[in-house]
Amino acid sequence: MHEDFARQALEEGSCTVMGAIPRASNDTRLVVVDHAGTHLKAVYKPASGERPLADFPQHTLSLREVASYRLSSHLDLNVVPPTVLREDLGAGIGSLQAYVEDAGDDDSVSLTTVNAIPADHTPMFALRTEDGTDLVLSHDTGDELRAIAFFDLLANNADRKAGHIITGSYLPGSGPTSIGTYGIDNGLTFHAEEKLRTVLWGFSRSSFQVDELDALDEVARMPTELVSALEECLDEDEIESLQRRAEALGEAGTFPEPPEDRTVIPWPPI
Repeated sequence: MHEDFARQALEEGSCTVMGAIPRASNDTRLVVVDHAGTHLKAVYKPASGERPLADFPQHTLSLREVASYRLSSHLDLNVVPPTVLREDLGAGIGSLQAYVEDAGDDDSVSLTTVNAIPADHTPMFALRTEDGTDLVLSHDTGDELRAIAFFDLLANNADRKAGHIITGSYLPGSGPTSIGTYGIDNGLTFHAEEKLRTVLWGFSRSSFQVDELDALDEVARMPTELVSALEECLDEDEIESLQRRAEALGEAGTFPEPPEDRTVIPWPPI
């Protein structure tokens, strides 16, 4: 119910652009959506404000944001906040995503000193600060992060930073049942070539669970409903690559290990 209401609000609501969100790589604006007597915060990313990239076609990142939500929703993963395509906002066509209010008490991904790594965390990599302090990035291996890591495998996410993982609610005030763990900033996804860069490598070598195998089988079959959901946002080659990834992952049966022939951690990782 929460998801359906938020999606409808994003699709049909009246939007007031409040201003730019600072420190974003591309044009990113905070919006207040008015729908059915409820105000909902959202993030608007116009295609016209995307910074050119060498490996992703220009003006496609907002479409990939929408495709990410549609894939997550189709598979009932619930890891991407409701995201729709709007053409009637000030800067033109772009993605509009429900804003997740951080609950403020999540430590599923941590940056700590070596002797302060939480007991239930898997260390990923170490770094040294300018003042010479050695720190370790680690994450837990619970179901919430596993779902995001699984989604990223399928979506071929090239930029899963720790700061792109938020535990909170996009419908504040609706109670604890509305709180979830979400992956935001999904614009660098669905490339036809292998691009996975993530801080969530702690699931490597874990066998896929039954529901994950079912999801892989669903994408490998690529039913008409899923094609219809994605073809507005992705080209044919990208959809075919998604299908092949699902097939290959299903055959492997486990979360892959980080490849050694390319960069596998986004930078900055936080």
